[in-house]
Amino acid sequence: MSRLACQPWHVRPVSAAMISAVLGFADIHRDLGGGRTLMRLSLERAAQADVILLLGGDAERATDVGLVWNDREDQLVRVIDDAALRETRRAAWEEAFDLFDADEQEPEPARLCA
Repeated sequence: MSRLACQPWHVRPVSAAMISAVLGFADIHRDLGGGRTLMRLSLERAAQADVILLLGGDAERATDVGLVWNDREDQLVRVIDDAALRETRRAAWEEAFDLFDADEQEPEPARLCA
């Protein structure tokens, strides 16, 4: 097997532009209680022109970023990066597709000839 084929998938780190885009364009808001809100970008929102113009190729990557915002103090509490979850989702699909790539061929059944 080639050395290039075995390299792990690398994900770009979260940038300030991604955090800013999620703060400005978030369309998913979940109340966490205690005056905190989880903010995220949906895939549909990340595909719109204004987000793509701001982030370019990082627009899809910004959908992995979640921000916990404190409403009482108007400050960012936590940045959550779910890129590892994307990797586990991809790995599950790759395992499923490996089932169809069987290298072993089943032998043909023996035929009786008279």
